[in-house]
Amino acid sequence: MAAYYNSSLVAQRMSNRVQDWVLMVLGIWFFISPWVLQFGSGVHTTGVAEPVGMVSSAAWNAWVMAALVFLVAISAIARVELWQEWLELIFGAWIIAAPWALGFTPLGAATWDHWGVGAVVFLIALWELWATPKVVQTTTMTTSLRPPPPGDPLP
Repeated sequence: MAAYYNSSLVAQRMSNRVQDWVLMVLGIWFFISPWVLQFGSGVHTTGVAEPVGMVSSAAWNAWVMAALVFLVAISAIARVELWQEWLELIFGAWIIAAPWALGFTPLGAATWDHWGVGAVVFLIALWELWATPKVVQTTTMTTSLRPPPPGDPLP
């Protein structure tokens, strides 16, 4: 069984590339956000020092996930593949869950940044999955399902 993209799928997918560009820009934002929102240094504008572990996990998660979101978005801009949307969906879900999973919910800026970016990544991935038509699958059989009669040479 082979799966082929038909021309309407490619045309539809080409119109979805704006979402991939938004994800790319979002990846750039998420990468610089620990410095812009000051949760990457351990000291906020209020002068209150945060535990290094929380800052470290929040900033590192932002940097790593931003790089992954950015790379998958660039990949989706360059070549049309369905797996990219599924990865972005998983990335969005992780970014939303990360403040709880990594224990940095006391860092307000980091937590809200993760929730906002994660929600946008997740929703754009859902939108792309919903807007992409199903792949047309075709099956070609070259031989019969019955065995050849005795004495017939194999094709």
